[in-house]
Amino acid sequence: MTILAFGYHDRQSPRHRTVCDVLAQEYGPVVECHTEKKGFFAKCADLRRKFRVMSPDAQTVIVPFPGHFLMPLAWWLTRKPRRQLIFDAFISLYDTDVSDRRRYSPLNPRAWMLWWIDIISVHLADEVLIDTEEHKKFFVKHLRLNPKRVRVIYLEARKDLFHPKQKTQISNLKTFEIFFYGTLIPLQGVDYILQAAKILQDRDANVHFTLVGSSKFPAMIERAGLRNVTTTSFVPMEELPQMIRSAHLCLGIFGTSDKAQRVIPHKVVDAVACGVPVLTADTPAIRERFANHPLVHLIPARNAQAIANSIDDMINNRPTI
Repeated sequence: MTILAFGYHDRQSPRHRTVCDVLAQEYGPVVECHTEKKGFFAKCADLRRKFRVMSPDAQTVIVPFPGHFLMPLAWWLTRKPRRQLIFDAFISLYDTDVSDRRRYSPLNPRAWMLWWIDIISVHLADEVLIDTEEHKKFFVKHLRLNPKRVRVIYLEARKDLFHPKQKTQISNLKTFEIFFYGTLIPLQGVDYILQAAKILQDRDANVHFTLVGSSKFPAMIERAGLRNVTTTSFVPMEELPQMIRSAHLCLGIFGTSDKAQRVIPHKVVDAVACGVPVLTADTPAIRERFANHPLVHLIPARNAQAIANSIDDMINNRPTI
């Protein structure tokens, strides 16, 4: 028995690989019914054609993230003969674009459309996958889902990339190296990281920040007058593990949006997998997995002073070789 992964997802993403590993143990091999066609309708036509060829041996179909818009097609294709349909929702489109990123006002018709897409996509599935218990509560309450149809599969780091160094020498470095990768969405709280960098710069702390992920970082750093921060806009995933392992400390998220309370960021999971300490906001979702983890240090969200003070403590207490 096989399971079909039906969509235009990133087949190498940590989320997809995590879900596939779990489902493969339950259902058997995961076969990719995947398209790289340009345009939504071309993707649908290609997926429909491939599904007809590949589906006879599959009793289960999963629509990986991002697959909200594909769920009606997947539902139709799994009716005759009837197959189990699983949807890895991972996030709510409405929650992400309206509540967290604030791209649209709640009164904007596009916001209403996103809410209906959320509702339709999850209710077409036999089982909905989500990444934390806090996220599950949100889906059950706001999208009116039966909790028995929602399953939590925690995000895991890619084991082929994110693992500890056999021997680290970074403790010999005089400068305390801090690494962050992310974007400028409110959930990340980059402003508080830069404010903390300024506090530490004014204290003459021997610390250096590396920020990866946005072409807007350099202008922000220049405006803030920071000399202890360097940036780059993009780094391939394959290069991230070495950058993590070269740091004394990694940074998680520090925003206070509702979504920030419900997610466990990739960057926290990746840092732990690499054996590197990580500093992040104290949220209910983080506490689900990392409440007492020795590498995960929790502080109040939206608090640059707390970030700076925690880093100061780590600098003063770090082991020397």
